Amino acid sequence: MLIVLTGASGVGKTTLLPHLKGVCPEVDWHDFDERWRGGGTAERQQVTDEWIRAALGAGRTLGLLGPCPLGEVLAAPSMPAAALVRHALLDVGDVERVTRLRTRGDGQDTQDVLNWSAWLRLHHHDPLWRPDVIMQGGWPDMQWDRWLNGDRSEWPARTLDVSGLSPARSAELIRRWLTG
Repeated sequence: MLIVLTGASGVGKTTLLPHLKGVCPEVDWHDFDERWRGGGTAERQQVTDEWIRAALGAGRTLGLLGPCPLGEVLAAPSMPAAALVRHALLDVGDVERVTRLRTRGDGQDTQDVLNWSAWLRLHHHDPLWRPDVIMQGGWPDMQWDRWLNGDRSEWPARTLDVSGLSPARSAELIRRWLTG
């Protein structure tokens, strides 16, 4: 099984990783950035496919925290072989996101990040909302028809609002989602 927790910068994905390893030790948790060094849409989609292949060969549940919208996961070339995927959007309010990003001091407190988080929210509610955002400049191997014309029973996808929660409480919320 593959568990994907996506979210825009500032939601706390990297901070959550050790907490998730503690509350869900049966899952082999990873940060998307272990394989991705930045880059554009096509590079992100290729790395997403690499993680899917890793999950298929893992022999146990692989959990991934990264910038992986559900549409990209479903359209990834290796996806049809996956037995089961659980996918959720981690989200925080924009004011909290900007505060977190400013505290990090890495220059990610931008309007682009807020736009990406807004698109992710809508994408998790409506699979047909602006597909061009991830298709334009995308990896040519993506199988977009599986997302756009396939089974849409995944939607609306789950959103986990971690606004105001500590990393430990956020990890517990995720554990309850996975086991409930």
